[in-house]
Amino acid sequence: MTPVLPRPADLQFDNGLGGFSADGREYVIYLTPGDHTPVPWSNVIANANFGFLVSERGGGYTWAANSGENRLTPWQNDPVRDRPGEVIYLRDEETGEIWSPTPALPATTPYLVRHGAGYSTFEHNSHSLRQQVRLFVATDAPIKVVQVRLENSSPYPRRVTATYYAEWVLGVDRESTQQYIVPEYCADEQALLARNSNSIEFGQRVAFLAGNLPPHSLTADRAEFLGHGPNGVQRPAGLTRMGLSGRVTAGADPCAALQLHLDLPPGGSKEIYFLLGQGADRAETVAILHRFQDPAAVDAAWQDVQHLWDDILGAVTVTTPDPAMNVLLNRWLLYQTLACRIWGRSALYQSSGAYGFRDQLQDVMALLHTQPALAREQIVRAAAHQFTEGDVLHWWHPPSGRGVRTRISDDLLWLPYVTAQYVAITGDAT
Repeated sequence: MTPVLPRPADLQFDNGLGGFSADGREYVIYLTPGDHTPVPWSNVIANANFGFLVSERGGGYTWAANSGENRLTPWQNDPVRDRPGEVIYLRDEETGEIWSPTPALPATTPYLVRHGAGYSTFEHNSHSLRQQVRLFVATDAPIKVVQVRLENSSPYPRRVTATYYAEWVLGVDRESTQQYIVPEYCADEQALLARNSNSIEFGQRVAFLAGNLPPHSLTADRAEFLGHGPNGVQRPAGLTRMGLSGRVTAGADPCAALQLHLDLPPGGSKEIYFLLGQGADRAETVAILHRFQDPAAVDAAWQDVQHLWDDILGAVTVTTPDPAMNVLLNRWLLYQTLACRIWGRSALYQSSGAYGFRDQLQDVMALLHTQPALAREQIVRAAAHQFTEGDVLHWWHPPSGRGVRTRISDDLLWLPYVTAQYVAITGDAT
């Protein structure tokens, strides 16, 4: 019998559903059966060109290059439903039971969720299995790593499959793009690929879903996987059968569903991982997969994430008489500024993907003492979108730079102000 996950007893500012860890480095959420946060409590995890949003239910979405214009999976800002466009499923191959190691599906035992700087984790004990999931983004590549660890706490061997399901968007929304998505199976890398053949700016980019093991089965057909009944993502039709069909055909309702098989001896454990991302073209995608299908590369990427955020967030420490202010000022607000506002330019409520001339200049002021090079980078980026007549692009979309040219006055004020602050702090006037 697997013991029930205990609720942490040392949370700071515990509100009944969660609170900050004792050291302030994580926000911890404990959900018993039937518990729901009032709205999705999410974490934005990103590097400079790629990222994803994940809620306490395991939902959210993934993007590459532009979080508004090139969503790999669906973004939704419905604060009630939080319908996931990506789900991890587990299935007992002997009993046929289907569940999730994240709270995406109803469960009869608790979940423990931890949002940290550059990662989120999920813990769940059920079906005589200890289950752990860790999600993060590599610091130097457009790839999301989803690590799944299972430990068999029963005295019997277990046969389990883990299935990762992703609804492809490859644009702004599925309704506009699904008819143009071209799937492919790359046998050499054992990966499902997809591209949007109709996209002007992102049409050469190739998205991927892969694992670190040969696939047990797969499909690129969303209708096959979910079925046509009312259950949808809660109980996919494809998981009620022995295996997925292997169908990879253009013109179908597109998705990527990849299933891996695990054999667990009594008391044994095993770790697998899934890789979701998008390269600039097919060659880069294959190179990324070849690199990260080596477990040593994934381990190194995880260490890089820890070092990156510790260096950035540990550069300045603030101490005030208010413990709540200390928790927010140390790590959390600076993390949100960089991951969410500057790199991601996305969140649950709004997902634009565009740079705001004024907005990101305001944001980088928080980095002047900790990451002045990033502040300078944004100053130069903004200046490049000012015209000789003096007006600017109030906002613009990478990579093309298309945007809206206006004479909004505060745009023109923030550029010299932030530049002056940068020079005063760093002494760099170049």
